[in-house]
Amino acid sequence: MKRRQFLKEAAAVPVLLLEAGGAGAVPSGRAAAPRTRPESREAKEPLLRFLHLTDTHVHAGPSDPKVQYPLANEKMSWIVDAANRGNPLPSPDFVLHSGDMINGEPQSKGPGVLAPDFKRLKELIAPLRCPFYPCVGNHETQQQEGNPAYEGPYREAFGADRVHYTFRHSGLRFVVFNNSGAPVANAEAGKERNRWLRETLDAWPDDPKILCCHIPLVPLRDALVLRESFGFASETAHDEELLSIVEGHAGTVIAVLSGHLHLTGMIRQKGIYHIVPSGPTGFPCDYGYHYTVFPDRIQAQVGTLSKDLTRTDGGNIHGRPRHPKDFTDSHHATARLYQSGRRDERAFTIPLADKKRLGVG
Repeated sequence: MKRRQFLKEAAAVPVLLLEAGGAGAVPSGRAAAPRTRPESREAKEPLLRFLHLTDTHVHAGPSDPKVQYPLANEKMSWIVDAANRGNPLPSPDFVLHSGDMINGEPQSKGPGVLAPDFKRLKELIAPLRCPFYPCVGNHETQQQEGNPAYEGPYREAFGADRVHYTFRHSGLRFVVFNNSGAPVANAEAGKERNRWLRETLDAWPDDPKILCCHIPLVPLRDALVLRESFGFASETAHDEELLSIVEGHAGTVIAVLSGHLHLTGMIRQKGIYHIVPSGPTGFPCDYGYHYTVFPDRIQAQVGTLSKDLTRTDGGNIHGRPRHPKDFTDSHHATARLYQSGRRDERAFTIPLADKKRLGVG
């Protein structure tokens, strides 16, 4: 897609307005009636483009369909090539991965399987022509958040300063943190993570912020339905302290980018956008969201694999054949919408007027 065509189509997406700190937000997280507004001349050129990936599940060695996702490595190579070529969507200034970069299976073999997967991942992303920012997912640590033996391979691969960290780009503060053990398997690790996050958000009170973690903080579908369709106890982080810390900074936190669910969705709660792409390894094969950042708004659009790779999706975990039935909820009337998200979850605009306009920084 040409840049002009992309911007034209993205500009046609309704602008969704919200109030800072949650006033005027839709309590259920669903979109209010859209309202358009004129675009200023200086707001037409983007400050930044970035790509949010998740759940690529790269693995070392030969594929075993009982352990690995089919064509996970080939899909990762396709994503890197597409990002470099700027086709079908414009090349990003950086890639932010929200976890489960590797598969880390079988867990019965312990942390010894992690290092080879990280080695293969780094080989696959080596051609990437922009910075790559990682986040710890449950497959990176086999749910052992805070365990040195299980976090060690990740630290070796990306550095000890890439477990909880922050960076700034074009006036945006990105805050990346590890909640790979949620629901908290290690209470002390959870306390330390929450302490770090509270102090970090307090340290930058005026910066508009985008947070990144692996396990979502709120349910992306009706809670009881999602719990059944996901089939694990971690459909959300189930951490009220963590969510309270984030919502306590709703005046400057724009969004929380996550993964883990293997479905695509977006909701707003307390003025904060919670955004999850399915990842490339299972239906609907939405490898991530492309974000185009302007001084007064952020435009988000799902990126989907090429048709030949989408057909080899490795199955859908939110329906047949894993379950005896498919799922819907009060805001997703069909199984496909439940898995892929509605149109307004797949392309949308986040206004920044309430979160402070951005400048180059």
